[in-house]
Amino acid sequence: MLASMDRRGRLVLFAFTLSVAGLFLEQTEPSPSLSVALHVLDFAVLGLILWEAAAGIAGAAYRWNHVRRNAPSLLFALGFTALFAYTKYQAFSGVPEVARGLLPQLLRNAFLVLKIAGRVRRLSAFAEKFSVHPAQTIVASFLLVILTGSLLLMMPPATPDRKGLGFLDAVFTSTSAVCVTGLVVADTAVDLAVPGQLVVLALIQIGGLGIMAYSFFGLFALGRKVSIRDRLTVSYMLSEDDLRGLSASLRRIVLYTFAIEGLGAAAFYPRFAALGGHGWESVFRALFHAVSAFCNAGFALFSDSLESFRSDPWIVLTAAALIILGGISFGVIRDGLRSAGAALGALFGRRPAALPGPSQNTRAVVTITLALLASGLGGFYLLEHEGVMASYGLGEQYLAAFFQSVTLRTAGFNTVPFGALRDSTLLFMIVFMFIGGASGSTAGGIKVNSLAAIGAYFASFFRRERTPRIGGWSVAPEKVGRSLLVLAFGLAAVFLGVFLLTLTEGGDFLPLLFETVSAFGTVGLSTGLTSGLSSPGKIVIIALMFLGRLGPLTILSAARKPGKRTEVQYPEGDLAVG
Repeated sequence: MLASMDRRGRLVLFAFTLSVAGLFLEQTEPSPSLSVALHVLDFAVLGLILWEAAAGIAGAAYRWNHVRRNAPSLLFALGFTALFAYTKYQAFSGVPEVARGLLPQLLRNAFLVLKIAGRVRRLSAFAEKFSVHPAQTIVASFLLVILTGSLLLMMPPATPDRKGLGFLDAVFTSTSAVCVTGLVVADTAVDLAVPGQLVVLALIQIGGLGIMAYSFFGLFALGRKVSIRDRLTVSYMLSEDDLRGLSASLRRIVLYTFAIEGLGAAAFYPRFAALGGHGWESVFRALFHAVSAFCNAGFALFSDSLESFRSDPWIVLTAAALIILGGISFGVIRDGLRSAGAALGALFGRRPAALPGPSQNTRAVVTITLALLASGLGGFYLLEHEGVMASYGLGEQYLAAFFQSVTLRTAGFNTVPFGALRDSTLLFMIVFMFIGGASGSTAGGIKVNSLAAIGAYFASFFRRERTPRIGGWSVAPEKVGRSLLVLAFGLAAVFLGVFLLTLTEGGDFLPLLFETVSAFGTVGLSTGLTSGLSSPGKIVIIALMFLGRLGPLTILSAARKPGKRTEVQYPEGDLAVG
């Protein structure tokens, strides 16, 4: 792939790599030797940017036209050079770092990221080969958002002490937010200032649907044409097979998201206003928790999550409703709205249009979701009504059990202290966390759709039926195969993750397993282990959150060999199984 680039392409990619490395290293406390290396790195990046600009002018057939056509880029290079000279003058003249001013540094870093990211998009050969594979494009987009979020969280305004988060904690927090997990090594309510909390909120919102969805939504909204290749990327990300209706589907998804989050924030606001008074703080709290709940992220602006509200049905049930809506997928929401519209029309005497009934997917998702919610409520109540909930009233016990049944399937909020749960309860909850929500939703896990396909396969075996089916519809063998692949990948990831954590962390095995499944399922629940993780342990959890958010199929598709699928068939062998 690199071999296909021209000299300018390789030059820009090299400058991008150097600049990213420099931006991260600048946020640490460098030794004298590292400071010298950073200055050399800065001058190298500046030289590469100026060289690339000069090479473009020199190689143009009509130089004045080239200058006019690329005026913003060239003006950026001049502005960047001026800021660079200013900051280096301050550094070499002995001006203390505190007195140098934050604005030049912020502008310089922001300009550099925008410039280099923009230049990378101009690597046509590299971008073209990379974007033909939708799974690779999605992986790259998530990595880019995580990288940007990490840089922003390392900036001084992100924390109350104006030091920013450390490198690994920033990457961990950014990954947890983008992957809508909710595991935290820095208390969002205490260790992050309002700018840092705004960054986390933006990362949650972007991670809930993916930056590609919002990018193409903007293009569709502006009436811009989108290539077939880009449409394939979006359809792959949204699990939407109909390319003709992709634009309308994407609009609906984004509008549903904003509408549901807006209604959730409006429902939260009166309670938060009663707690902290009317004003910006209550508005922000309401919006933050609505977005976090609908995206199944589990981040809260209270150090005890929602434990303080365990007896408040309004807060608890609003959060539960948002979590359920975010975890059942937009396709199921769309079917539900159609059915509700038809029912309302019939209620008011209007003859309903002929609408198809709920799809096989909707029936499976709703049925399994209701079964999991009911069994989770009953199981948690029976296991903990004389345990961690012994001091609660009966109504509080049922409310807490219901809420935990909802949240343990990828939401991450809690109204009971998880450090006091019994081992049997933790083991019970691990199963639900591993299953997760629905395909095409903001939830994680192996998905209830996969569970439905695998269940249909086993049911067909016991019924001695040739084809797996759900109700009156058959399930394609390819769907069953993919579901078993997802299950195997999930079990392998959890096994490897918990194995590595047993090497890097101390403590009992069950909390480590709980933390591993919580990270892979993008749940965000913890027994208190997260804040004490070692650096290698944090890296393991970061990797698990990333794998769990993108999903096994995306990861495996991105890693597999490109090219057309082979149609060669081989004679059947005689393999003994069972």
